[in-house]
Formats: sequence, C-alpha cells, structure tokens
Amino acid sequence: MQALIIFFAELCALRRAPQDLPASEILLGIVAIANLVVGVLVGLVARVAIGPILSRTIVVIALTLLLLYGALRLVGRGARFMQSATALLGSEALIGALMLIPLSFNPFGSQETELAALGALLFIVLIVWSLVVTGHILRHTFEMTLAQGAAIAFAFKIGMALLVGILFGGS
Repeated sequence: MQALIIFFAELCALRRAPQDLPASEILLGIVAIANLVVGVLVGLVARVAIGPILSRTIVVIALTLLLLYGALRLVGRGARFMQSATALLGSEALIGALMLIPLSFNPFGSQETELAALGALLFIVLIVWSLVVTGHILRHTFEMTLAQGAAIAFAFKIGMALLVGILFGGS
C-alpha cells in the first residue's frame, strides 16, 4: 500500500506516468473506492450532507470513466484505459485527501480570518495542481502537450461541475 501511495505522490509530482502502473482491474477498483471515500470526506468537511455528496461522487467517478473510455476508443487507444483510469482516480484521491487540510481551515465558512484566507488560497492551489496533474496524465495517455492536457482537464472540470449542478441542483 505504501508503494502505491508513493507512486501516486510521484505521479502528482509529474515524475511518473500512467503507463508505469500495472493494468489491473483490482487496482482500478481500489483507487475508485479510495476516490469515493475521499470525495465523501471532502464533502462532509465542506458541510455537505452524506446522501448528496455520495451521489455526486459516484456520478463524477462514473462519468470520468465513461468519458475516458469513450475518448480512448474514439482515438484507437482503448488498451490504455485501465492504466489511465487508475492514474486519474488515484491522483484525484490523493489531491482530494490533501484538500481536507485547507477545508479544515474553514475557507467556505462565514468566518473571515487569516486562517480561512490561507485555507482558501491553499484550496485554489490544489485545484490548479489537480488540473496540471490531470493534464500530465492526459499528455501521456493521448500523446499531446501538457498545455493541451491541462486545457482539456479544465474544460472537463467545468463541464462536470455544470452537469453535476444541473443533476443535483442546490442539494
């Protein structure tokens, strides 16, 4: 387990690539569960009820996997799905776990303190870093530049936020 965490830390530091992972359904399942747990924890720390955050997290994971699978099949690189999906979900789980720190500083609460401002800044930095990491994974998966991968990651995150907002409204 420690080797897996180290791998994802190195992936998030842009020192490893998705193709360095084994193509394993079990590993994909483990990181999907980790992503789900971290997503729920982030939601709970951000004061979202368990039902809506669980539903949202499941929808985001499912859509991420579905869109990745479709895009890879479209460009004839379907064999890369397992490793790319594992890299995406694993890196998001790790970055999501790190987001628990600034969220605990109350960046979205009603208190305006220096600690809350620091939390908000750290949260934004982690969001930007998540886009860079996703861009790095897409760069290796689809053989494109980091800028192209990050742009696609940004568009995907915005689209996903809009879709989730439409599906779940204000819950």
